[in-house]
Amino acid sequence: MSNDMKSTVKTEEPKMCTKKEQIGHALGVLGHDSAYTMWGTWMMPFMTDILMLPAAFIGVLGTAGRFFDAFTDISMGVIADRTRSKWGRFRPWVLRAGPLFCLLMALSFIKLPIGVTGLCVVAGVLYILTGSIAFTAVDIPFWSLPAAMTSNTAERSSIIGSTTTASNLVTGLLGVVMPIILAQFGTYEWTSYFYMALVFAIFASVMYFLCFRMVKEHVVPDDTEKFSLVLALRNIFTNQPLLCVQISNIFCLGGMVLRGYLLYYYCQYNLGNVALMAPLSAIGTVGMVVGAILFTLLAKYIGKKNCMFGIAIIYAATNIVLYFIGWGNYALLCVCAAITTTTSGAAIVCVNAMMADTIEYGEWKTGQRNEAMITSTRCFVTKCVAALAALAVVAAIGMTGMNPEAAVQAPAVLNGFHLLYTLVNACVMILAVIPMFFYKLTEKRHAEIMEELAARKASKGNN
Repeated sequence: MSNDMKSTVKTEEPKMCTKKEQIGHALGVLGHDSAYTMWGTWMMPFMTDILMLPAAFIGVLGTAGRFFDAFTDISMGVIADRTRSKWGRFRPWVLRAGPLFCLLMALSFIKLPIGVTGLCVVAGVLYILTGSIAFTAVDIPFWSLPAAMTSNTAERSSIIGSTTTASNLVTGLLGVVMPIILAQFGTYEWTSYFYMALVFAIFASVMYFLCFRMVKEHVVPDDTEKFSLVLALRNIFTNQPLLCVQISNIFCLGGMVLRGYLLYYYCQYNLGNVALMAPLSAIGTVGMVVGAILFTLLAKYIGKKNCMFGIAIIYAATNIVLYFIGWGNYALLCVCAAITTTTSGAAIVCVNAMMADTIEYGEWKTGQRNEAMITSTRCFVTKCVAALAALAVVAAIGMTGMNPEAAVQAPAVLNGFHLLYTLVNACVMILAVIPMFFYKLTEKRHAEIMEELAARKASKGNN
């Protein structure tokens, strides 16, 4: 063990959470992500195939929702950071906003006999209320909780790792189970969607309640200091480690979304069988879970920053090898998919854990603690990357010259898909790791900052 790591072990904050609290947060994500997966995956098919709303309206609604998210994400960060209650700052929102999101999510899958114009109005209002307001009101406080549960970096990484593992498991499982359930009830009946949404709404509400009861907020800000929006914004825009992590986050998410969008086209045309998506998706789910677990174990010994460098090297090298081998060997493709998804899973947990560490850095710089504001930047970046990546993929597919009416695409198209799926993805991950050269908030430095913050609080108490 290096001297830096030994020093970190000696000076780091003591552990604050019980196993019960860590399990409580992981249970919360089972409900949180199952309800959102239901809404995020099936709302679009419901609007097109059941409500039969115009495609132009749906496109405008989706774009407007993303722009509105820019306002609601940051606003919710301010509201959550300013919340004061006997339950803490974030737990009240899990208890109240969680079930509200579930209720609106279920109501979104109701078809009323009010004509196309009326359906557009109702669908539009529910879409904004559900995705941009109610979900945001619980999402940002929920993901702010790990930083409020403990200031110990190893313990916090463990919480984020276990919760992300549970998230990947439930998202992957629902991706397989939901189409089967929907087919059993009837794909073209609105009641099929509604009953499925109602089941997830009830389940998620119970999980939110369990999370509220089991989790405690041990890190309490100084209530003698009034909240300042100026300091909160400075906490974001002058927080150099946060900016480094967010840039890495943009590229990590961009690579994942890019590959996710391309998977259908790659299987359909390069591999010649869209059914091959199923085993590759299953491998991806397992890989994401394994990656989250491996990061939690490795970060204790080599640190999060070094983990990120290792992840990038393995991910990029695997994609480069796959590019030169080609798409003819499906078994080897599965092996490469297992490696890349495992490293992707580790990378996402890594950047989230590093982002949580920047909360104390911001408090050290400004004197104000802003978990929710910093978490809101992650949520906003995630939504923006998803929207921009979709546009980029559409543009890239157009540049390949793909003919959607042709069952077999030209060699140039197949080579283009393969290039995007492998080398471009490798380059994206290399870009993701470049900001890490400028990231100076190591475990040792974080421990030193925690000591300085503790000294400040002790000095205030003595005055």
